[in-house]
Amino acid sequence: MTDQTAPKDPDGPEGTAEQVPTSAAVPSQAEKKTKRVSQRPDVSYTPVSNGLDYLVSVFQHLTEGATPPSARDLKYTVLHLQAATEVLLKARLAREHFSLVFADPTQATYDAWQKGDFKSCGTLDAFDRLRNIARLTIEEEDRKRIKELSDHRNALQHYGLTHNAYAIEARAARVLNFLITFIHRHLIPGLEPAEAQYVEQGMDSFRLQLRGIETLVKQRMNDLRSELAKLADVTVKCPDCEQWAMIADGRDEGPTCLFCHQVWPEDPMSAAANYAWIVLGLDEHSSFQDGGDPPVVECPDCGVCALVTEAVTAAGRPGATPLCFSCGTVFKSLIDCEGGCGTVLDFAPDGESIPMCSNCIDIRFARF
Repeated sequence: MTDQTAPKDPDGPEGTAEQVPTSAAVPSQAEKKTKRVSQRPDVSYTPVSNGLDYLVSVFQHLTEGATPPSARDLKYTVLHLQAATEVLLKARLAREHFSLVFADPTQATYDAWQKGDFKSCGTLDAFDRLRNIARLTIEEEDRKRIKELSDHRNALQHYGLTHNAYAIEARAARVLNFLITFIHRHLIPGLEPAEAQYVEQGMDSFRLQLRGIETLVKQRMNDLRSELAKLADVTVKCPDCEQWAMIADGRDEGPTCLFCHQVWPEDPMSAAANYAWIVLGLDEHSSFQDGGDPPVVECPDCGVCALVTEAVTAAGRPGATPLCFSCGTVFKSLIDCEGGCGTVLDFAPDGESIPMCSNCIDIRFARF
């Protein structure tokens, strides 16, 4: 009879059959998760490096894309330039004291600061606190430009924006100029050596690229030089692009900027009010509170309330030259009506005429 017993394993224990290998234990899902190593680094930016990264994006959109920059490039220029401004201003403010970054510093706690669980102040609040509390030397003109940038950003973010491309480029160049100076004077001196070196390296590139943007702006102004020279007596700084290229000469289409092509069609009163407020920093309410004359009055020639009495023209700067944004008349001898009605007169004393408007003359001499 044939032996049906399985052969013995000569290497195994005596009397055992051939051993079948068992399967390896399968690790649990929990064990797998603990052993998995992430292949992606954490997102980590200091406030300063975060601000610089936004600036890198700004310069990329202005200089490395289409020539001239596309509408999309300019959109992200506005959004990222505003973000860079806010982050860098607050980074310097936090160095003064972390509580100053809170919307309400009296409610600040260090725990909330560490967690980032708080409402921070606005960009303009940060600017004002840096100037008034940290006592940094930063100019009111820069505040105006940052406010305009914030307004553009809010419009883009929340309900859309239609604005002139040349004006956006020119304004961006000015805010960039401010930020580069701000970083150099107020941020770098207080950084740790390693971060200071990193920032300085970025600054070299920023300065070079900004020079290129400013060159484009200057080239466009140079192209307009001969045309603007003929109109210097009615040329003022544009409230949109801040170039000396806004013409108020009574043209049919209304006051027009030759640089950014902004036009106030058939609305010289709005153009005059915008110029007085944005460029000169004057508004009727403040003038009334201070006991002064309104910045925009009715023109003696055309009767439209578009005469800016303290306008500064390219031909007359730095002095004031009364200019009507409706008819383009430049006045040399304006006086207030002696009847006390507030009317402005173009009056040159001749020893015979009465310095009064016709209404006041009629009222005063009606009884005769």
